[in-house]
Amino acid sequence: MWFRFCFLLLSFSLITNGYAAPKQQVLLLTYHLKAPYVIDWGEQRGLYFDLASYLNHKTDKYQFKTELMPRKRLDLLLAEPFTDVVVGVQPAWFKSLADKMLFTAPFLHDKDVFVSDARKPVRDQDLADLTGKTFIGSQGYRYKGIDEIVASGILERVDTLQEDYVLDMLRLGRGDFTIISASTLSYKFSHGEQARYFYVANTPHDLIQRGFMLSNTDPELHQFLQQVIKQMPADQEWQLLLAKYQIQHSMVKP
Repeated sequence: MWFRFCFLLLSFSLITNGYAAPKQQVLLLTYHLKAPYVIDWGEQRGLYFDLASYLNHKTDKYQFKTELMPRKRLDLLLAEPFTDVVVGVQPAWFKSLADKMLFTAPFLHDKDVFVSDARKPVRDQDLADLTGKTFIGSQGYRYKGIDEIVASGILERVDTLQEDYVLDMLRLGRGDFTIISASTLSYKFSHGEQARYFYVANTPHDLIQRGFMLSNTDPELHQFLQQVIKQMPADQEWQLLLAKYQIQHSMVKP
């Protein structure tokens, strides 16, 4: 009888210890359909897909998966109770949500740069007066300073479906200049795009600190992401991912 009791107790203990609580499913939402962050949506290639796997290696509690979402749809989603994470963003882009969202420290320090056709360069001094010029933007994107000039009627804006196409538009003569992330430009130049055809102004349009945004109702998830970001600069797995996408080490700061 005693033996049977001990056997049942041991069996119950093994079953209890072997039971794993279901992981919290977390979507990493991005509206940035551009290399190196999203290279091929169908094949799930790009840094943000690898970032989800990287985070999954760091936790037994969460299960991350990257999903693409247009900015307009994301804005609607953010107006409701929000349980996921927006990746690659900074507080300045979501000022109206400051009272309901948490932002992590940045995991990448990027910048947006002005690019024009090398045959008709728009130099730093030319940016002070854009009268009569045409700006090539990306659909759904907001551009600090540029949007205001467009609204005044001084500058015309034409849009592409995604940032990956802005250099093609420049080459075709559809506009005078564009704005593109330095990380995207670097990736394109290392994958066949000819740098000599383009002029990059010295003055950046904006400095970008890419981090995570999530609801302030989940401080535990925020703390987890903060801890991961803190050790990223010294993490070999993360360094290998950056090298895979030709992201310069200078973009990662302790």
